[in-house]
Amino acid sequence: MLYVDYTWDCNPNGIILDEEFNSDKLGWKGGDYFQLININGRQILRKISDLEKFIIDTANEIKAIM
Repeated sequence: MLYVDYTWDCNPNGIILDEEFNSDKLGWKGGDYFQLININGRQILRKISDLEKFIIDTANEIKAIM
Protein backbone atom coordinates (compact mmCIF):
# COMPACT_ATOMS: atom_id res chain seq x y z
CA MET A 1 0.00 0.00 0.00
CA LEU A 2 1.54 3.31 -1.06
CA TYR A 3 0.36 6.53 0.56
CA VAL A 4 0.89 9.61 -1.59
CA ASP A 5 0.36 13.25 -0.68
CA TYR A 6 0.23 12.74 3.08
CA THR A 7 1.82 15.27 5.42
CA TRP A 8 3.55 13.80 8.46
CA ASP A 9 5.28 15.82 11.15
CA CYS A 10 8.52 14.00 12.01
CA ASN A 11 10.53 15.28 14.97
CA PRO A 12 12.86 13.80 17.63
CA ASN A 13 9.89 13.05 19.91
CA GLY A 14 7.82 11.11 17.38
CA ILE A 15 5.75 11.25 14.22
CA ILE A 16 2.39 12.97 13.95
CA LEU A 17 0.44 11.25 11.20
CA ASP A 18 -1.74 13.03 8.67
CA GLU A 19 -5.39 13.53 9.73
CA GLU A 20 -6.54 11.49 6.73
CA PHE A 21 -4.31 8.51 7.56
CA ASN A 22 -6.53 5.67 8.79
CA SER A 23 -4.52 3.28 10.96
CA ASP A 24 -7.65 1.17 11.54
CA LYS A 25 -7.30 -0.16 7.97
CA LEU A 26 -3.90 -1.55 9.01
CA GLY A 27 -5.18 -3.04 12.23
CA TRP A 28 -3.15 -0.66 14.40
CA LYS A 29 -4.45 0.29 17.83
CA GLY A 30 -3.35 2.36 20.80
CA GLY A 31 -0.58 0.66 22.75
CA ASP A 32 0.95 -1.11 19.74
CA TYR A 33 4.75 -1.30 19.73
CA PHE A 34 6.88 -0.60 16.68
CA GLN A 35 10.57 -1.16 16.05
CA LEU A 36 12.59 1.13 13.79
CA ILE A 37 14.95 -0.97 11.68
CA ASN A 38 17.28 -0.23 8.80
CA ILE A 39 17.39 -2.60 5.85
CA ASN A 40 19.77 -1.67 3.04
CA GLY A 41 19.62 2.02 3.99
CA ARG A 42 15.82 2.09 4.14
CA GLN A 43 14.09 2.94 7.44
CA ILE A 44 11.21 0.61 8.30
CA LEU A 45 8.74 0.68 11.19
CA ARG A 46 7.98 -2.95 12.05
CA LYS A 47 4.99 -3.70 14.24
CA ILE A 48 5.90 -5.79 17.28
CA SER A 49 3.56 -8.74 17.89
CA ASP A 50 1.63 -9.11 21.15
CA LEU A 51 3.92 -12.01 22.14
CA GLU A 52 7.07 -9.92 21.50
CA LYS A 53 5.53 -7.05 23.49
CA PHE A 54 4.78 -9.41 26.39
CA ILE A 55 8.38 -10.69 26.37
CA ILE A 56 9.82 -7.15 26.25
CA ASP A 57 7.54 -5.92 29.05
CA THR A 58 8.32 -8.96 31.23
CA ALA A 59 12.06 -8.55 30.67
CA ASN A 60 11.81 -4.87 31.67
CA GLU A 61 9.88 -5.77 34.82
CA ILE A 62 12.53 -8.32 35.78
CA LYS A 63 15.30 -5.75 35.19
CA ALA A 64 13.46 -3.27 37.42
CA ILE A 65 13.29 -5.81 40.25
CA MET A 66 16.98 -6.68 40.13
